[in-house]
Amino acid sequence: MQSSDNYLALINKVDAFIRKYYLNNLLRGVIFLGAGLLTAYITITLLEYFGNFNTLLRTILFYSFILLNLLLLFWLVIPSLFAYLNLGKTISHDEAAEIIGQHFGDVKDKLLNTLQLKKQAEQNEYHRQLIEASINQKIVALNPISFPSAINLKHNTQYLKWVGFPLALIILIALIAPTILTEGTKRLIYHNRHFAPKAPFKFIVQNNNLSVLQGSDFKLDVKLEGNNLPANVYLKTGNNTFKLDADNISKFHYLFTNLQQNTTFRITANGYSSDAYVIKVNLKPSLLNFDVELQYPTYLHKTSEKLSNAGDLNIPVGTVVKWQVHAQHAEQLQFTAGNNAKLLQAKNDGIFENAERILKSTIYKILPMAAGNRQGDESSYHINTIADESPSIDLIEKQDSVSSKAVYFNGDIKD
Repeated sequence: MQSSDNYLALINKVDAFIRKYYLNNLLRGVIFLGAGLLTAYITITLLEYFGNFNTLLRTILFYSFILLNLLLLFWLVIPSLFAYLNLGKTISHDEAAEIIGQHFGDVKDKLLNTLQLKKQAEQNEYHRQLIEASINQKIVALNPISFPSAINLKHNTQYLKWVGFPLALIILIALIAPTILTEGTKRLIYHNRHFAPKAPFKFIVQNNNLSVLQGSDFKLDVKLEGNNLPANVYLKTGNNTFKLDADNISKFHYLFTNLQQNTTFRITANGYSSDAYVIKVNLKPSLLNFDVELQYPTYLHKTSEKLSNAGDLNIPVGTVVKWQVHAQHAEQLQFTAGNNAKLLQAKNDGIFENAERILKSTIYKILPMAAGNRQGDESSYHINTIADESPSIDLIEKQDSVSSKAVYFNGDIKD
């Protein structure tokens, strides 16, 4: 029993060495991972800041940086961490004895021999007691030695110089020229975004609002600020390049005509380019067509009728006119009859309805509207009313010029 306890204590010491062995590897791996991460970071940041690469190269650098650090993580850190936590494969006791023997010269043979004798004792029942007696003698000789002390974790401090140099360089740059780190890092993180090279002058778009109603013109005003102002300034949109008109040495303009869709553009000069701008084209509310239903006064005994696309109307006084207006891109419709204006809301599918009893000739106007104070073209039409006059008879009496007894009558009967 005593022999078994002594051997178990020996194995526990070997296991403690193995755990410290992997802890040492883990610390060293973390240091080299940090060194690799910082070195790669400062390298690609400086390259990007001074090289100002295109989106493809920045994307390659970005994912190369991530891949490199993942490789270092799974090579230097993860295996040692798993082994330290007894979650993966570890070195055997015999291999541990070889490593321990490199630090304690007189231990290697004794420790290996003890481990080998234990295996023999388990296989040879006949000489088991004799072998265990020999094991106990060797264990007694090994007891004073602390196997984990073969590894000095403080020795890893010698590798901190590999972290210190790139870290010191990063701190130095952060104090002297922080924009190198911030700009370089920003361009790498947003690697798929275009970043224009820094120009010795600024492009300033002076328009407060880059939006326009569909089909309208838009005047772009640009101002330059800085040194060495260029003589010519250009606008790039799609695959087309246009020259801006100069107002003076620092102000330019360009007229977009009949804009139908959102337009992205950049301002360029002397090889430098501005950020991308977008002119938002708002859809123009417009009338498609409208129908009217005429409900005549009852005294006419005339049935109602429907007319399509009838703008100007000739109707009897008192007729009720019902409009059904079809519009697109419109949220409201301003309907004005004479001095009376109404704001109509769409019923469904862009259809607006309104009804008026017409008592006198008038002008009515229809104006489609949408959010953002967008207005379409106003349409204007006339309504001419036909008055219901009282019945009348106009009679003219005329004496015959030959016979005094003959009288003629001429007249008109109206209703």
